[in-house]
Amino acid sequence: MKKEVRPFVFTLIVLVVLIAAYPSYLLFSKVSTELRIENRLEENDYEKDISKQETKFDSTTGRYFLEIKYENEPDYTYYYTVINGVILTSAYNQKNVQVIAGLKHDLK
Repeated sequence: MKKEVRPFVFTLIVLVVLIAAYPSYLLFSKVSTELRIENRLEENDYEKDISKQETKFDSTTGRYFLEIKYENEPDYTYYYTVINGVILTSAYNQKNVQVIAGLKHDLK
């Protein structure tokens, strides 16, 4: 192989590896976020109250989060995300206004 072709082939191989690694990283990130939050929900015995659960991706932050509605709080939608190993909870009512106090399913 000529010396001029070697850097091109090497660059092409590195590019293919990086492109293939990105979906694997996203899958790992999604699964680890789901597992961490679901384990905490089980620890707090909240999973029995869940009526709807969906994992979503926030393209602005590059993070996955869980959107959960509970049977005993049908007017609130909870959002759980993991940032620096800490699970953050936010909740919004039906008018899309953030609820700060009186949350029954806060993961602290």
